[in-house]
Amino acid sequence: MKKSIVLSAAMLALLATSGMASAADAFPYVKAANGSIVHSGYGLCVRTGYWTPALAEGTGCDGDVANTGKIVLAADTLFDVNSAKLKPEGLNMLQELVARMSGLNVEVVMATGYTDRTGPDAYNQALSERRAQSVKDFMVAQGVPADKIQTEGKGPADPVVTCSDEGPRADVIACLAPNRRAVVEVVGTRAQ
Repeated sequence: MKKSIVLSAAMLALLATSGMASAADAFPYVKAANGSIVHSGYGLCVRTGYWTPALAEGTGCDGDVANTGKIVLAADTLFDVNSAKLKPEGLNMLQELVARMSGLNVEVVMATGYTDRTGPDAYNQALSERRAQSVKDFMVAQGVPADKIQTEGKGPADPVVTCSDEGPRADVIACLAPNRRAVVEVVGTRAQ
């Protein structure tokens, strides 16, 4: 058990320093045992819960979404427990994202907030909405038009990691840190 907690803490530290590694390293489609992408009876690629247009690019699937000439940028930001205040590394990621947006005709920015599974559902839903709003507020302060940014809170949905409830509460909270996040996706085209 102790070894598992140490490994979880090491993985958490790695995720925290890599910023968007948790979502960016996820493959957006279900793979068969031989490594090929699974297709539905209609010939469509079967999507995972991690699917986004950004992850779909270059996979050969969802060509109507991924290869439309649109540019999709994505970033994850992390939060402390019970907080909607962006952590310093989250602010850095968002500043980098806003800088990469220069020269884009932005169509939409989607900021989606999430929580870990601890706490009541209603509280988690409200907290996830506040996290998404924090991202929007920061981006508007950086000059991104407010009417281009949509926000959504999803509470504890779509967890990045699953953790055991065994062991000290502080270890469980630390293990769940990657789930306390906001995912930001920008869709636009290059300015002519």
